[in-house]
Amino acid sequence: MSDNLIPAIRDALGQLRPAERKVGEVVLADLDFAIHASIGALAARAGVSEPSVTRFCRAVGCDGLRQFKVRLAHSLAAGVPYQAVTIDKDDDAATLVHKVCDSISAALQDVRERTDPAALDAAAALIAGARRVCCIGVGSGSGVVAQDAFLRFVRLDIAASAHSDGHLQRLAAGMLDPGDVLFAISLSGRSAEINDSVRIAKEHGAQVIALTQAGTPLGWDAHVPLLLPPSSAATQYSPGVSRLMQLAVVDMLAIAVALRQQPAVLEKARRAKAELERLQAQSRA
Repeated sequence: MSDNLIPAIRDALGQLRPAERKVGEVVLADLDFAIHASIGALAARAGVSEPSVTRFCRAVGCDGLRQFKVRLAHSLAAGVPYQAVTIDKDDDAATLVHKVCDSISAALQDVRERTDPAALDAAAALIAGARRVCCIGVGSGSGVVAQDAFLRFVRLDIAASAHSDGHLQRLAAGMLDPGDVLFAISLSGRSAEINDSVRIAKEHGAQVIALTQAGTPLGWDAHVPLLLPPSSAATQYSPGVSRLMQLAVVDMLAIAVALRQQPAVLEKARRAKAELERLQAQSRA
């Protein structure tokens, strides 16, 4: 087991039992909470029993929660890749160029290492076979990503929609049926509007795909969770990094769906793109 506990937890997630994996996801989603939480608080947030927390600690090479918290604190104090890029208010423009690019690079590297191919494949299968797909997200981050996902799916001749208003999200979720898909996007995974819409969609038999961080209620409630790694690159000075992480997964998902489409559908998409290019060329003439 690595001396650096954080990447060790990430690497172990795929081999852990479901209850232990939930504990690991909660830890990675909120390291400060994990360092200070009691075994009861950690178990409650993960939705598991206290013995499951103890088994998780042992699974990652610790005797128990006390040793786990000490090693986790040491990992943070030592400086780990998870916190490698920091942006200061006094940085000049040249420094910002390097730091922002380094932040994006580090975040996308995390996405590449942590994206579950099986989950991506399952999500692509659901969308490719769906009667319709409803994309939902809130705010300038997830709301924009939901709109991008909608545009990507429409270009593949999929009956898609996108909603960023909480009331419309609940209304749209209530109109879904078995065979439909709700694509819920929320980095925090704790948005009341999003999670309420997920509950409504599931009650009506729709399948739910979630794009969120590990260790969130949204991820636990989804039929297919697409889990983003927690990233300190998304600071108050660079919130766009998180959005780029989400967009990268949407790109992967849209391409995976496209690869499942029939030649006739792809030809229709090609014709639509050619028509748009023709109109753009006319407007420039």
